[in-house]
Amino acid sequence: MLASKSLAPNEDTCPINETELISLSSEAPSHAVAVVSGLPEMQKARICKFCYGKTHLHELALHIASTCDQQTLVTVFGEAGRVIYKQSRDTKSTLKSLNASDNSMRPKPVMLAGDLNKSQ
Repeated sequence: MLASKSLAPNEDTCPINETELISLSSEAPSHAVAVVSGLPEMQKARICKFCYGKTHLHELALHIASTCDQQTLVTVFGEAGRVIYKQSRDTKSTLKSLNASDNSMRPKPVMLAGDLNKSQ
């Protein structure tokens, strides 16, 4: 698996080619885990790091992290690897918690003074 080149200056380089990433992200998490399980530990952790930084690939990142050991995640992520390791051991609970916090961060609808008069 070869890394794809990125055109955005601050964008991480994907450690696998774009076609393989699309294939992984479109699979069920259990199948994606089966696909990456044969890869070297460092490559799995690098794929995880790339995906973890993308909101739409966050779930995939956690499932890939579940196939990595803690030390490799720490090597790739730094100390954050310890948190990701822990999160990846219970992805269902982690994702539920992340989704709940995303919903609480959404902006509330704006009520204008005219709207208040109409509702009374």
